[in-house]
Amino acid sequence: MGRLLVISPHLDDAVFACGDLLASHPGSTVVTVFAGIPDEATMLTEWDATCGYLNARQAVLSRRREDETALHMLAARPVWLSFCDAQYARCCRILDVSRRLRGVLKDTTCDTVLFPLGLFHSDHELAHRAALLLMHDARPLRWLCYEDTFYRCIPVLVQQRVAQLTEAYEVAAPVLNASGLTAAKRRAIHCYRSQLRGLSSAGRPGHLDAFKPERYWPLCVHEEATH
Repeated sequence: MGRLLVISPHLDDAVFACGDLLASHPGSTVVTVFAGIPDEATMLTEWDATCGYLNARQAVLSRRREDETALHMLAARPVWLSFCDAQYARCCRILDVSRRLRGVLKDTTCDTVLFPLGLFHSDHELAHRAALLLMHDARPLRWLCYEDTFYRCIPVLVQQRVAQLTEAYEVAAPVLNASGLTAAKRRAIHCYRSQLRGLSSAGRPGHLDAFKPERYWPLCVHEEATH
């Protein structure tokens, strides 16, 4: 796969879903789409409060530090875009996200781009759709979708998304990451202390799914669509 560029909706998704693969490809880049600080920095959402924060500014800055520490353990480089998480009620356009991702891709040396299947969460779906736009005009690269940790456990979501993709793209059989759970990924996951606190709260799924095998879906544009 060479050097990777991983598109991550939030400040943890790439490590939770692709940490083993990142560990085996040092020098890769993780670009987080929704890493921006909202204008109303003093607002406090239910999720941020559950994670132990007092306001949005504190939450995002702390999560960036967690992300930086985790990616350093995997010898990966973080890039944070300024779009805000959906919990802060700030809308953005797919075209704007795709344009910013295109700029990162232009400035990044990579051989393979990984992006989420875009399951359940609106931010994940938006990041997925923005990445699809890049496939049609980016330089020749290998493209793979990774399964969104936690959301992939919801029955039929993965199958439904793959079925949708096969209508417009060539989707190969899924690839399991053969390396298995690495010590580096385990350490990196535990860097996201605030997120693990929230995931372990009442009614949340916990974080055990992040320790299960990673699965990737190779994807390419139908050849006739390129002419």
